Amino acid sequence: MPTYADLKVDPPRSWDEFEAIACSSAKNRWNNPNFTRHGRQGQKQDGVDVYGDDNDGKLVGLQCKNTVSGVSQVVIAEEVKKAEAFTPPLTHLYIATTADTDRNMQSTVRTLSTVREASGKFGVSILFWTDIWQDLTKDETRLFQHYPQLRPREVKQKPTHDERLFHKFQTVFPFEPAVRLLREQDFGASFSKKAIRPLLDFVETWDQPEKEFLDPELQDALKSFYKAAENMAMHVVGKTVPVGNMEYLSVFSDAQRAVGPRPPSVIEDARILNEEASKFVPVYEQFLRLCRCKLAG
Repeated sequence: MPTYADLKVDPPRSWDEFEAIACSSAKNRWNNPNFTRHGRQGQKQDGVDVYGDDNDGKLVGLQCKNTVSGVSQVVIAEEVKKAEAFTPPLTHLYIATTADTDRNMQSTVRTLSTVREASGKFGVSILFWTDIWQDLTKDETRLFQHYPQLRPREVKQKPTHDERLFHKFQTVFPFEPAVRLLREQDFGASFSKKAIRPLLDFVETWDQPEKEFLDPELQDALKSFYKAAENMAMHVVGKTVPVGNMEYLSVFSDAQRAVGPRPPSVIEDARILNEEASKFVPVYEQFLRLCRCKLAG
């Protein structure tokens, strides 16, 4: 199976981005998070852009060359000379380049390193873009820091039974319009039959085994809520009748309106409905909050 290391990714065009990538790669190569970039643009760097301790605790430096076309022997010699002024002294210098691997340059650098080490000076190696990329992919966190587009898209898990049931509940019995009606309506006045329909539909269809939560706390809350909804629906159905064009309900029937003022029984029915609605709305809100708390996260 292909890995990130197998990808053919072009090196960055920005020298600053390349230095940052080289620093992350060094952290991975030597398993040392303390590698750091040396100074900032405009400051003298003594041939070292990134430095830190290798696996043996010895100080090594990286000189970064964002040179896709390659680096010459002259340039390498110049950077090595500059790095000799770095303090404290390096034990090894790595020339990091965005160029493709070049066996001739590898041979040249190996020879240079052998001669230097024989005379007691720090050795030299060259890291091509492929080497740097290989090191960067050893830690996906650092890889995605520089190449966030490579981060796999999260596979959205299928909703659980309880999540699906809660979604169905919100579809059948949303806040709008029934609960808002119950919260704001003065039941001394008529109200839309269509607006209260979700309450009645819920009571008619949610007393079935398949409408049960698996979570015990949610199921207990659903049972209590269903009883409250059933009680509210019973009062609405028992105390109101269709009026006008039959699209509205009221405790004050058209026949009673034709006779005269509201009788005490109508006033009492309105009072009871207002009282029951004021009790029911907080129960709805509490149940909704519990479901969201346990399922929305």
